[in-house]
Amino acid sequence: MRSSILLFALLPGSLLAQQAWTLEQCVRQAEEKNLNVRNAALDAEMADQGERQAMYALLPNLNAYASHGYNWGKAIDPFTNTFATDRVRTNNFYLSSQVSLFEGLRKQNVLGKAKLDADGSAKGLEDQRNTVRLSTVQAFLDVLSLRERISAAQKQVANINEQLSVTNALVEGGRLPRSEAMDQRSQLAQQEYTVIDLQNQHDQRLLALMQQLRLTPEEQRGFDIQAPTISGLNITDPAQDPADVLRAVLAANPGYAQVEIQATSAEKDIAIARSGMMPALRLEGAVGSGYSGRNVQAVGEPVFGDPQLVGFTQSGENVYTPTYSQATETKGMGDQFEDNLNESVTLSLSLPLFNNQSNKYATDQARIRHEQAKNRVEAERQSLEREVQQAITAQRGAYRQYEAAQRAQEAATESLRLAQERYTAGAATSLELNTARTNLDRATADGITAKYNYVMAAKYIDILQGLPVSL
Repeated sequence: MRSSILLFALLPGSLLAQQAWTLEQCVRQAEEKNLNVRNAALDAEMADQGERQAMYALLPNLNAYASHGYNWGKAIDPFTNTFATDRVRTNNFYLSSQVSLFEGLRKQNVLGKAKLDADGSAKGLEDQRNTVRLSTVQAFLDVLSLRERISAAQKQVANINEQLSVTNALVEGGRLPRSEAMDQRSQLAQQEYTVIDLQNQHDQRLLALMQQLRLTPEEQRGFDIQAPTISGLNITDPAQDPADVLRAVLAANPGYAQVEIQATSAEKDIAIARSGMMPALRLEGAVGSGYSGRNVQAVGEPVFGDPQLVGFTQSGENVYTPTYSQATETKGMGDQFEDNLNESVTLSLSLPLFNNQSNKYATDQARIRHEQAKNRVEAERQSLEREVQQAITAQRGAYRQYEAAQRAQEAATESLRLAQERYTAGAATSLELNTARTNLDRATADGITAKYNYVMAAKYIDILQGLPVSL
């Protein structure tokens, strides 16, 4: 009874009082909380903005300028072309636009590269999600595997307790020496230690899963996972052809698609660098006007005064000039804008004749980066080929181990049953009984490990192919 209470206390907790998460929920949570995934999403957002910016760069720009100022002292008024010695107010307004008519298709290639970079960033985001999915599935299956091993070990504890009751009865009846009961108690203690050790491993893996999901301490206290029916899984010998699986992986794997897109983007860099060797044709237009406080106009009729002596003729006659005064006012802003309106259109052509070989070096470096990008594509393909082969080999190996463990478990179960009968009849020692039980424990653990290794290899192949994660 004491051992049963101890084993019950070692259980993860009452599932009814905890929130059970499915694998799909765990994967979804891990994707939402993982910082690498969040950064990849930000990279994708920045790439989208870069694409929009490259698209708008094809359009003409438009800029406005305005100023309002005062001048003191002697200066030439730019609008009246007269000297000013008092305070003069000026206003300037300017509107200009420029469009590139031809730059060796530079902007078009920049836009094409930006679109490729946006697609590549989206693939990079999905590749980061695949990485998170893989580690989450592994942590989830580790917890399930340890729970099955704990359950199997607890059953062995119960069996040893039953056998110990039989042994105690035989010892009390004088049919077995007391050392046999002591051996049974020693094995019970060892098996209880195994349960505790497995429980510790389970708690560590469960904690690792919760940390990967970035659960708060409050959420961790109510966390548990929902175990699917892995025991009913149909484990068969994998029949996939690695070449067929690799083709499916290369067609769907986001990491491979990303490096392919990056190679194409690097090719665009070559065209962008070459555009620096081409003539550039630009069209500019501008319109402007201004206002001056010195720009005045006459108001009303002039008022004539007495003539003023200005000199004499050769014969001594006086020379007079008429005098008059004229009222003035500053010309209105609207009239000045119309009078001072200035418009211009400029077509400019630039020819790169010699730029210290900078365009040539930029093109050569872009070509080298393109070759490096193509090498990364091949490296990624080879890496995926190795991973596919290893996953299929691991799955096939796990299947064979599982089949062998099943046969060993059946044989060990029968051997333990016969050993218990012989032990009860006094024809076997506790050492033989313990050996049979140890063999069964090992076969059971091997079967559980092989089963989950098989599932993990299968899920790994699914993730590489972009298939949904589920159990």
